[in-house]
Amino acid sequence: MSSLMRHGFAARSTGSELFFETASTLRKAASSGDAKAFAKMFVELYEKLMAERPSSMASLNALRRIGTYFLENGLKGIEEYIDALASEYDESVTRAAEMAAKRVVDGDALMTNSNSLTLRRLFKTLVDSGVKVKVYVAESRPGLEGLAMAEYLEKLGVEVYLIVDSAARFFMKNIDKVVLGAEAVAANGAVVGKAGSSIIALDAHEARVRVFVVAPTMKFSIETIYGELLKLPEGDWRLLMDEDTRRTLPENYMATAPLYDVTPPEYIDVIATERGLFAPQAIPIVLREIHGSFPPLVKPLEAIVAEVKRWLQ
Repeated sequence: MSSLMRHGFAARSTGSELFFETASTLRKAASSGDAKAFAKMFVELYEKLMAERPSSMASLNALRRIGTYFLENGLKGIEEYIDALASEYDESVTRAAEMAAKRVVDGDALMTNSNSLTLRRLFKTLVDSGVKVKVYVAESRPGLEGLAMAEYLEKLGVEVYLIVDSAARFFMKNIDKVVLGAEAVAANGAVVGKAGSSIIALDAHEARVRVFVVAPTMKFSIETIYGELLKLPEGDWRLLMDEDTRRTLPENYMATAPLYDVTPPEYIDVIATERGLFAPQAIPIVLREIHGSFPPLVKPLEAIVAEVKRWLQ
């Protein structure tokens, strides 16, 4: 991995890791006792996320909840609130993984392409439960999250096969279940995940292999209920090669590296959450259960950020 990173490959935080980084940064800002400094950091984090990870719903939903608390209470008790939110999310990741693990049986061959924290906990749950599986992992370029997952699985003692992304359809005949992570889940059940996830789901659909997405409800997007589209960031040549390699290419050469894609709900059998297993079409019901109404009466994150900005003035 270190050798590949010298040629442009860059490790990226998973959606869940980014959530914990966001919570930790805001807790640290709150510990200073300076409300204006906290508000400034809150706005900066929001702008950074929207520029670099606009579909990372766990972090954006964390900002929504923390921002709402700050506007209502200031810094009073906010450190404890952030700690409780982080603990709640950590537990939801574990519960979602445990829910998905119940659908895996001894001897199953699985396929994935992600280094998702929820998937790592899924595989750890299987190993701890004595369920033996073999896992085919697509390398998942440009970030090579699949390679990172393969290394993790090897350390767990799981039988693992690392395959190139383009070979997913070839190996699908060997697969019993596909397990995928998620960056976000839209209100219609569509899932934003690692680039290549939709191809794997399409291959599975063709081969009649069931597809499981493991995603805590913190990754559900409320804004998509009102017609907003989730934005998918792209990288450039820096994710594919180093400067020396780029200089050897034609002057007008351009390269783009999609980081995420969208898997339609019809290619997904089950979304495993901390609240149970649901068909993608049931997501509105889950959102109503969580928020008490559908559509949820939740203030848009943009409005919360705008209020924090006005508070700073």
